[in-house]
Amino acid sequence: MIALRKNTYGQASLLLFIVVLGHVLLSCSNRQYAAPGCTLPSGVNLAEAITHSKDDLGHLECEVLFDSYYDRLIEVAKRDPDMANKRRFSDFLEWANEQGIIDKIQARNYYNRYFNTTFMSLPDDYNVCSSCSEKNQKDLEFQLEEELGQKEEGLLRACQDKNAYYLAADQYNSIMLLLDATCTACRN
Repeated sequence: MIALRKNTYGQASLLLFIVVLGHVLLSCSNRQYAAPGCTLPSGVNLAEAITHSKDDLGHLECEVLFDSYYDRLIEVAKRDPDMANKRRFSDFLEWANEQGIIDKIQARNYYNRYFNTTFMSLPDDYNVCSSCSEKNQKDLEFQLEEELGQKEEGLLRACQDKNAYYLAADQYNSIMLLLDATCTACRN
């Protein structure tokens, strides 16, 4: 009889423990946690989209999505192209740098890849002949072509700066011609 009471007491304790644990787990699952609002901007108003992006990027959790926010801002700007968009992007990148989201070099690269005729894909320490293996040349050509596409997005589509875009396209063609001739000479 005593053994039966101990067993019943142990079962009751175990049952009580399971009930309490279940209650704790259920109350935790019903708790609402505030998640950061990392939602990419949309619409056609670049000023509003930039304000939205700044609000979101002010949260540490959203900073890792900076590239996605920047790409989306380019898309918004393409829906309402304006020469003033260059200044808006410059101000946005300065803000991002001041907030510590990106550094000065990154800010400069973002801006120049989309809104300047200078090609950032050309390395400063470029050694022409040592970089003229077929693979290296193809990689550089791909990077330059990709950057020309970015300049088309920024200069032509987001700002309607046809003159600047055509200047960049002319520079691209000159670089490609010079790169091909130089690499051909280096291989010979």
